[in-house]
Amino acid sequence: MVSSKHQFLLTLLTMLSLLLLAACGGGGGGDTTPTTATGVFKDDNVAGVDYVSGGQSGTTGADGSFTYEVGQPVSFMVGNVVLGSATGQSVITPVDLVTSGTSNSTEVLNLVRFLLMLDSDGDSTNGITISSGVQSIADTWSTVDFTTADLATALASIISDAASTDGTSHTLPSSVTAQSHLESTLRCVRAGGYQGTFAGDDSGPFGVLVDASTGLLSGFAYSAFDGLLTLSGTTAVSFDQSATFISGDVSSGAIFSGQFNGPSQISGTWDLSSTNESGTFSGARIGGSANALHRFTGSFTTNPGSPVISHGLFTFDIDSADSVTGIALTVVATDGTVNELAPFTGTLTGTTLNATIMDGSVVDATIVGTLNKSSGALSGTWSDIDGNTGAFSGSGCKLN
Repeated sequence: MVSSKHQFLLTLLTMLSLLLLAACGGGGGGDTTPTTATGVFKDDNVAGVDYVSGGQSGTTGADGSFTYEVGQPVSFMVGNVVLGSATGQSVITPVDLVTSGTSNSTEVLNLVRFLLMLDSDGDSTNGITISSGVQSIADTWSTVDFTTADLATALASIISDAASTDGTSHTLPSSVTAQSHLESTLRCVRAGGYQGTFAGDDSGPFGVLVDASTGLLSGFAYSAFDGLLTLSGTTAVSFDQSATFISGDVSSGAIFSGQFNGPSQISGTWDLSSTNESGTFSGARIGGSANALHRFTGSFTTNPGSPVISHGLFTFDIDSADSVTGIALTVVATDGTVNELAPFTGTLTGTTLNATIMDGSVVDATIVGTLNKSSGALSGTWSDIDGNTGAFSGSGCKLN
């Protein structure tokens, strides 16, 4: 059912589109079909929220998905309760709906509390679903001031309506619970492996992972002058719209200061004060299967005594059938390999992980280990056809 607020926005957008068309002299001016893309509304995935973006509108799907016009804002609402707007992108969270939003902003936390309260089964670990009955009755609700310090009072009648409609209890969580939930979601959105390069006074490739439990970035880089750099996170990804972080190499003193440009792109600057060197870096996510329900990432090294010593990352995407797809990124190896990607497939049985990297019809490497979807822990060993062996460890999280 389309709410009156929803209908008003649609009518307004239609009128604006007609005015723009008239200003451009009508048809015949070339292809004006807008480019669309799919995003996910996430505080865990949120199903049952109305949205409008340009000429696109609808209700978020079971996986929180929505369609937006590229370059246009997306507005979200539950009936007449407007949640806010943000520029369309692949993932939008409550932080993006509030000007200068952070995970401790009152308005952001109230949005999270509202959405958690509306979840039909009260279990956000399987996503947030707003029932069709609540979606319908929401058309009778008045707008909510999410800047209020007394959300319980502001939502009293809404909570009563939701409980009566669903026939279950709808409880408003505390701000502390909401903040913990939101920050866990934000860490998971950004968790995973990233591959890129740095340039400037020095240059080379890098591979880093964002730890799902801490939000810290760690991994490896290869300097044209200094060789292997082992990066360790010093400042975790911030819980705001800038999503900044700092990681560095203890031995050389190199510091990488960056930010996320969306959920799958990173960029920033690096500097080495001892030699007055500096430059920029950029990278993108590796792996990231669209069907993944869980995402895990680990860093690997080769055991001493192996023919070739290498350093890199493994990514593991696990779907609903516990099938595993992944990427092995070798940042640097002593045989001259640099910035090399190799896909692999495997299975997860309980917590036992088995995967293989193939070279045509030949098994090039095997990966075995323990991957615990409940605790988020990851560890194991690997070996390849050339007699190299090593270990890996990392972490992961549930995406949906």
